[in-house]
Amino acid sequence: MSILLRKVVVGMFEANCYIVYDPEFKTCMVIDPGDEPEKILAELKDMKLPADTRYEILLTHAHFDHIRAVNAVAKALDAKVYLHPEDVELYQSPLNKMDPWVPAATALPPTEPFRDVEVFNPLHTPGHTPGGCSFYFPQIHALFSGDTLFAGSVGRTDFPGGDTHQLLKSIREVLFELPPNTQVFPGHGPETTLDTEKKYNPYLK
Repeated sequence: MSILLRKVVVGMFEANCYIVYDPEFKTCMVIDPGDEPEKILAELKDMKLPADTRYEILLTHAHFDHIRAVNAVAKALDAKVYLHPEDVELYQSPLNKMDPWVPAATALPPTEPFRDVEVFNPLHTPGHTPGGCSFYFPQIHALFSGDTLFAGSVGRTDFPGGDTHQLLKSIREVLFELPPNTQVFPGHGPETTLDTEKKYNPYLK
């Protein structure tokens, strides 16, 4: 059985939540459960994963549109939550919201720093936020880039903690060092490949 991958688009900002199940390690990783926990949990139920599956929540960064379902999903799955330490302050901040449309997330569970694992490689890619990370799964040549790199665009840097120079450095010196045929699954919008972004992304010329 190969690695399973599902995408669930959630919330008013249409954030991409990804579900990655690795049967070898019996681990299911929920990447960026940003909103609509019932929708995410329904997708997991539909996948009919084994009863002994271990669940983990991986956060590419801590902006409100990527974390609002963390509490509900973590409780339902008894899952640990992983986040880069430099984004913990943002994760916990009551100002991490967009009034009047989206209030701050509440009752968020504690997070742990990423650890060395065989399933994926956590890559620190700051710029959109100080603790922004991307996740590379070498077995399936897949990169989950959060809000660092998009199809034809890059992440915003006008929020507190954003840094344009750092963002472009993260893309050019970290992400573009991966194999060019790597498929990119961004935090919003459609999929792309690293080779496509190297050639055509206007922000990276």
